Amino acid sequence: MERTSASRLPFIADELGVMRNLVASILAAVGLVACGAKSEPVKAGAIYSVDGGKGYFQVAKVLAVTKMGVHIRLYKNQFESRPASVDVGSLKLGKIQDRDGLGIGHLPLTHRAFAEWRPQYMAASTVQPDELDGYHEWESAQGGYFGSQ
Repeated sequence: MERTSASRLPFIADELGVMRNLVASILAAVGLVACGAKSEPVKAGAIYSVDGGKGYFQVAKVLAVTKMGVHIRLYKNQFESRPASVDVGSLKLGKIQDRDGLGIGHLPLTHRAFAEWRPQYMAASTVQPDELDGYHEWESAQGGYFGSQ
């Protein structure tokens, strides 16, 4: 049996580090595939199902994407299980007096906060000019984002 010399130990440590990184990358890729995550960048107009951690799923529409975060419209519709598709025409924001809840017309989230909602892409749509009213007000006020960077 060949003995490993002390001069080869740094090389072996480097090989182990490479292998560890390779295994971690493979596991991460398998996890993304298993949970149905897409590696595509988030784009304005995209419709996602999201898990806000309240025991139900909701639908979010991306209004804009910036370097700092994702601006969404969160609809009031609630689903017991994650929807694979949705009729966009049936989505409602609701009103403050609605007993079954309400949505949010403009919600600025950090990229991390949006990712924590485990978004799953459902469909592409277009952002209508009136849907950006809250975003433009936020921009004028130099607003911040919800969530940590």
